[in-house]
Amino acid sequence: MAISFWGLMSDAVMSASWLELGVLLILLAMSVISWAVIIMKIALLRRARANNEHFRVAFETYDHTGQVAEEGRKDEAGPAPLYAIFTAAIASRQDAREDAKSMMPVPNGEFPLRSPRQLAERVRLAMDHARRAEFTRLSKHLNVLASAGSASPFIGLFGTVWGILATFQTLGAAKSASLQALGPPIAAALIATAAGLAVAIPAVMAYNWFVGRIDEEQEEAQCFEEDLARLLRANGAMNEPGSSAQTSQPLAKSA
Repeated sequence: MAISFWGLMSDAVMSASWLELGVLLILLAMSVISWAVIIMKIALLRRARANNEHFRVAFETYDHTGQVAEEGRKDEAGPAPLYAIFTAAIASRQDAREDAKSMMPVPNGEFPLRSPRQLAERVRLAMDHARRAEFTRLSKHLNVLASAGSASPFIGLFGTVWGILATFQTLGAAKSASLQALGPPIAAALIATAAGLAVAIPAVMAYNWFVGRIDEEQEEAQCFEEDLARLLRANGAMNEPGSSAQTSQPLAKSA
């Protein structure tokens, strides 16, 4: 006689001990959390991709930074790595110009905390920090999937081992035993391992897919960062504030 999945599950749960039920509840909670993270990450990566594509269009269409900064603003809430890198570079250069205007004498033996010098290094670090911040945001909560994928099979195995031990202990204390008496508790014990695998498999697959997608996005952001630094150097925007080598439009895009 065929037994349905839900019938098998209900019979196993009814035959489970309190510890096995606790293991199943833990695995259920881990599954719910894992799927919540998966859904959230899919939406976050889609928004990041949409924001990057929107900024790319603005960056390739307009001729100076003011237009790009205005038209390239992210359309959707969420990370926007390329826009963050671009605005960090502009803000860093503007800060250097403000520092050059407000330089104050420093007492002997003291060191200034702000300086307009080494502008190229300052802009590069600002872009790097902006990129890292955006991808830290994209990678947030991936450790939940990693933990679920690695720990849930062992949690399920623990429930199975405990259930089998309890079953054999009962069998040893009984004067006689039948398959009808031993089947349900052993099935309940094995359900814990199945539940652990059911949690681990989608969590591991999703984790690997997210890591691959984030790596692709990060490679694109690094390439854009290098292209932007080259463009800023070509237009003289990396020259020190006050330098006579600066162009009249230091941040304009080159043809």
